[in-house]
Amino acid sequence: MATTTNGNGNLVDEFEEAFQSCLSVLTKEQALAAMENDEIRVEVDHSVLRFIDLARQMEAFFLQKRFLLSALKPELIVKEDISDLKNELIRKEELLKRHHEKIAIWQNLLSDLQGWAKTHPQGPATPSGMNGVPPSGTPPQAAMMQQQIQQQQQQQIQQQMQMQQQMQQQMQQQQVNAGMGPGMAPGMMMGPGVGMLHGPLAYLEKTTSNIGVGEGRR
Repeated sequence: MATTTNGNGNLVDEFEEAFQSCLSVLTKEQALAAMENDEIRVEVDHSVLRFIDLARQMEAFFLQKRFLLSALKPELIVKEDISDLKNELIRKEELLKRHHEKIAIWQNLLSDLQGWAKTHPQGPATPSGMNGVPPSGTPPQAAMMQQQIQQQQQQQIQQQMQMQQQMQQQMQQQQVNAGMGPGMAPGMMMGPGVGMLHGPLAYLEKTTSNIGVGEGRR
């Protein structure tokens, strides 16, 4: 049995008594009611310090015994190491077994997906995609993505057409403004009964007529 350094008793028994004294300070109600806070704190500190000191003595005792055992009977230490390695191998084998089970499950899922892809071939995307109906072999998510892409493309085409129309209108307006004479207002560009001219030919005709009028005035 383990004994203390001063020989007063068993080290394990003293360690147990120190642990019980730490608990008794906190569990006895009558003593706590009669004692002040400072006295309770001092007693708790003393009990905890004694418990920690005995725990260190216990640790040193077992380390010393293990050192003596490794020096006198090294085969016991080797047997202990072998036992630890066997337990570790068993744990690793169980881990590998669980991984193999997961791999088998994933392989089954992969084979099911491949079989589904073979039985449901993907049809042509053009006729079904134009009508917004997904192909027979296309998954629902892929069909939704395809429809979204087509909608975005249509919106971009519409925006480009609107921009082209606006640019054409601006160019026509600039041509009309450039064709007016210096003394003419925008509302006096044409005589009565004559419609508004459009296009490059109209601009050329208007320019030549303005030149002729200017020469006649000179």
